[in-house]
Amino acid sequence: MKDKLKKIFKWVGILSIVIVSGIALYAGQFILFAPEPATQPSNVKTVDDLDHYLSALVTEGLPPAMDVTVLKQGKTVFSKAYGIANGLTGEIATKEHVYHFWSMTKSFTAVAVFQLVENGKISLNESITTYLPNYSPVDESGTPVKVTIEQLLNHTSGLPDFDTKMAAWIHLDGEPRYGETRMVNERFQEYQTLIASPGTVSKYRNIGYVLLGAVIETVTGGTYEDYIRQFILIPLKMNRSDFIYRPDMMKNVAKGSHSYYHFLTLLVNLMGPEGGLDSITEGKTDDRHWLRLMHTDYAASTSLIGTGLDMSRFGQMLLNRGELDGVRILSEESADEILYGGRFAGEKEQVAAGEKETALGFGAKTWFDQGVEIIGHGGGGAGFALQYFVVPQKELVVVVLTNQTLQTQYDVAKVIVSVF
Repeated sequence: MKDKLKKIFKWVGILSIVIVSGIALYAGQFILFAPEPATQPSNVKTVDDLDHYLSALVTEGLPPAMDVTVLKQGKTVFSKAYGIANGLTGEIATKEHVYHFWSMTKSFTAVAVFQLVENGKISLNESITTYLPNYSPVDESGTPVKVTIEQLLNHTSGLPDFDTKMAAWIHLDGEPRYGETRMVNERFQEYQTLIASPGTVSKYRNIGYVLLGAVIETVTGGTYEDYIRQFILIPLKMNRSDFIYRPDMMKNVAKGSHSYYHFLTLLVNLMGPEGGLDSITEGKTDDRHWLRLMHTDYAASTSLIGTGLDMSRFGQMLLNRGELDGVRILSEESADEILYGGRFAGEKEQVAAGEKETALGFGAKTWFDQGVEIIGHGGGGAGFALQYFVVPQKELVVVVLTNQTLQTQYDVAKVIVSVF
């Protein structure tokens, strides 16, 4: 009997090793074989050097297309599109092409919240339950806990995020919007138990900005998207930006692309829509998937679409402390809060000292490079990687848009800041 049990345990052990090894090999390929650009930004000192560097990156196809806009003292000093906007048609990228901004959308949501604070419709210190009665954060014992609007804005709410659902909660272009309020009432009921006490931990989360979008819908009586259009996009003359691919935008769409060997492939195949990566793929060229046009079911954290020139206008508005071309959309005090406020106690100093990469704030983040403070937000999701920077010390705005999931935009934007 003992010998029989030993054999059983032996084969169970071998089988377990085989299964674990198989899973590791399957998952490992998406990291091991992920493409990395051979082109490095060594000795990029001048504008010509920068142009050659960016051209070399898109020649490698990492990314296929790139849109770069640089404003200095309010004037355009560099504006160029590189590469292929659509690998299935060979369409060349231009400055008119629109990209999915993904998480850069959060900065717009923060501006909207501060506008409504100025108008007396939202209080930063108020409980979110005041605005969203169907959503009540609780601790592990089920006791209600106050989470404020401010804590949603600067990622200190302590709420759990919906990471495993991000790849599943999408819809294709042309399908009906889902919306922030419906997200909260139908899908967020299982995301109300806190994992940290509010105000004690700074951790980047999408859920807070979806909740803020629902708050905006509650206090305005309309959709989040319509509010952003009316009070941010139109006043700033961001005429090539929206939450849908309008007919005029469809003429110049930078199609998102995705290398098969990327961790997102694993996420989409395991946790995404039925059919995995193939279900959101329009066509392939070698190992690259060219993706169908899509939106997230939630808009306030990830759904804005636009051009680099439009995004540079938003950045310049922040640099101007809330005003652009004589049109003021924020008070100077509110703009300063987005640029400099909301950082968790001591984090900004840690970033300046090189002890931490970034400090989270109100819809913006803070970095330091060679002692220079850099403020902005990135974006990344299926098919796109993007970054905008505002650099007050240099009176500089930098926008980098790319049409590949590969995350290179932050490093490229830092190189651009160093040149200008």
